[in-house]
Amino acid sequence: MNSIDIREIRDSDFEDIYLLNQELGYIYDKQDVKKRIEYIIQNTKDIIFVAEQNGEVIGYIHGSPYELLYSDSLINILGFVVKEQCRNAGVGTILIEKLEGWAKEKDFSGIRLVSGFNRLNAHKFYESHGYINRKDQKNFIKMLR
Repeated sequence: MNSIDIREIRDSDFEDIYLLNQELGYIYDKQDVKKRIEYIIQNTKDIIFVAEQNGEVIGYIHGSPYELLYSDSLINILGFVVKEQCRNAGVGTILIEKLEGWAKEKDFSGIRLVSGFNRLNAHKFYESHGYINRKDQKNFIKMLR
């Protein structure tokens, strides 16, 4: 595998991000992905690192500060994907270690995430990186528009 660069997301990454989201089953208009990236960069304290190889974004990890009344500040992983052809080659490890290092530098107490119950390979990946499954739960959403 050729060299992989890790950097913060740019507005111009939207097409690659759009395709990566589809691999996770998230179908969202390409121009809307572009608008969301711009909004997140300009208006939040979120961090999104991308893995780039030969000018193509092949993975990303999206961390967001998570403030609680019963714990010190955490980072919540909101999105994490590596292009299918590039999986099992260390890209995910590089991305998660980059986010963990950033979180330590910013003095967050830990990182949390949720993962679909059927994503067994992802669960093995997280466990191999020291993440523990604290509880099984249901995930509810109510769309307002």
